[in-house]
Amino acid sequence: MMTLRFSPFIYLFGLIACAMFSPYTSAVWYQGNAQLAVNGADLNAIRVAAIKNAIADASFQHGIMITAKDISLDGLLQSSKTELRSEGKIRRVEILSEEVIEDVLHVFVKVDIEPLFDCSHDNYMRALLVTQLPVLKPTQASHGAIFDLGPQVSRRVEQQLLSDELVAKVQLINQIFTPKSVLQEPTFNYISDTARYLANQYHSQFVLFGYIRDISLFEQTTKGLIDDDVALRRNFTLQLHLFDAFNNKMLLSNSYHGEADWDFKTTYPVDTYNSLFWRSGYGRVILNTVNSAVIDISNTLTCQKTLGQIIHKNNQHIIINIGSEMGVAEGDRFQLIKSESVPAQNGDMFNMLTSEKEHELTVTSVDAQTATLTSSNASLFDNSHLFDLVSPLAGY
Repeated sequence: MMTLRFSPFIYLFGLIACAMFSPYTSAVWYQGNAQLAVNGADLNAIRVAAIKNAIADASFQHGIMITAKDISLDGLLQSSKTELRSEGKIRRVEILSEEVIEDVLHVFVKVDIEPLFDCSHDNYMRALLVTQLPVLKPTQASHGAIFDLGPQVSRRVEQQLLSDELVAKVQLINQIFTPKSVLQEPTFNYISDTARYLANQYHSQFVLFGYIRDISLFEQTTKGLIDDDVALRRNFTLQLHLFDAFNNKMLLSNSYHGEADWDFKTTYPVDTYNSLFWRSGYGRVILNTVNSAVIDISNTLTCQKTLGQIIHKNNQHIIINIGSEMGVAEGDRFQLIKSESVPAQNGDMFNMLTSEKEHELTVTSVDAQTATLTSSNASLFDNSHLFDLVSPLAGY
């Protein structure tokens, strides 16, 4: 009997990054498998077909009818970057094992199926404020002189978020927020204060910030029959916090980790602007780690309600900070939400939101970034203040 094994645990579409999911997000994984006879055919072609069939098998178990021809694999045999197009239902794939036994290729995969959202959410798009993502321990960047890795990763996060259909606008700002100590996780109060400060400064409901926690190197030894094989590998750990500043609520707090061989010479300064770096094993790990994080961010934002903030008012109308870019149109209706900072006994400030159901507003005009609202209830203009919020009524 001949058995040919491929390298297991090939992570696809972001799964090189092992996301350590917090209670704020979840993934639904299903396993699938397929077998195809080789019969002297090109093994690469057989492998692609078997992986497609295994993914389709996992999808069928979830009740999604996806045939192998509906699944497009991009770069599977050359790299770990893979795109799956299947009506947007499949998010990530992990190949658990591949082996040829008696001229038959056996493939086992694990597929992350996008859950069917049963949450209540509006039809407006989301705007997201993103801070720079610095390397938490800059001395770790000295090997390879990758001191500009933070700005590069920040731009990659911005680019992938902009490609998401749910996110209308991403604003990457030139500000950095890191823990007060590299040895301690930031407290909720620190994250809350940071997010609300940014929200007030940039009029943004959703704020994403974090840092690159670890890019250290280590040696991995593989036992051989004669000599041991020692490979130099490098970590990449990304810590992200997604916060709803208007509701003072943590939406996501996750750490994403990946690792790969470091293929560059010890004294070689690496140019992170060069495509050679991003095509290397370590560069692909970073891109896949970022992609995995963006999937979770999009998944989380889907179930959040968009709130507008009053940025101008007079005795006849108010202006809010969301417009046609977000999907707001003339005739849309909102209700007023009063925002008040309330001190707790320990001195912390809490943001209390109170719905004013009798105070309804209608959009009379809209441009890309703002909308003008009015109301038949004249008392609304006396009761509303700058930085109060408006929430879309049902059906919008």
